[in-house]
Amino acid sequence: MDPVAIVTGIRRVGYEIAKDLLSKGFNLTVVYKSSKDKVKELQRLAEKKGRKVLALKIDLRDEDPQVIVDETLKTFSRVDALIHLASPYYRTPLSNISKEAFYDHFKPIAEAFYFMALAFYRASMKNEGPIKGRIVAFGDWAVEKTPYRGYSSYFIAKGALHSAVKVLAKEFAPDVLVNCIALGPTLKAEDLSEEEWQKILRNTPLKRPVSLRDVLDLTMFLLRTESMTGEILFLDSGRHIAGSGVGSVG
Repeated sequence: MDPVAIVTGIRRVGYEIAKDLLSKGFNLTVVYKSSKDKVKELQRLAEKKGRKVLALKIDLRDEDPQVIVDETLKTFSRVDALIHLASPYYRTPLSNISKEAFYDHFKPIAEAFYFMALAFYRASMKNEGPIKGRIVAFGDWAVEKTPYRGYSSYFIAKGALHSAVKVLAKEFAPDVLVNCIALGPTLKAEDLSEEEWQKILRNTPLKRPVSLRDVLDLTMFLLRTESMTGEILFLDSGRHIAGSGVGSVG
């Protein structure tokens, strides 16, 4: 039976991952908030490849993540992987921080991940074999090293995500593997100027953005590994050894 993956956040890097999964024989549930154009493109690609894409328009700040797993099981009768990329990313200077901005980050990044992972774990226990499922979360290199100023809500949420990966890896073992890619500058964030983006790239030891091919390959490795769980893997062009700055989640 064809494997099934849930992908949250398909506007940028998640879109590339979804395309790659379709090319590798996965059926998909994609969770999006506003990227209807990306959904249509993925569905057209899926049709060409004999695959299927279930699109769920959901705001992870408000919706119960159990719905995502329930709808996936209703459509595909199984679920094998959860890839969580959904993540607001904008400045929240302390001079005008608000609870709304804090929870606008925390709920979709960390809270939704935790409860979606729990629902995924329960559903995947019906799968055969010693490994029932795999979860890949997308974090940020700076959480573990040098968070930069002006993004406190984002970093606190990503920090909770990193902790959830480690906690759930232990809770779900030995049946479900849980890992995280701590991503560095991959695609320019919309609120960064070109000058800021080039400064970020100059501050990486490799002087270039993270390769999308590397992102796809590492994601697929984590969807195939049998011996790794609870890991936070840096994929950041060496940014974590260079220090902080304006920064970008990619």
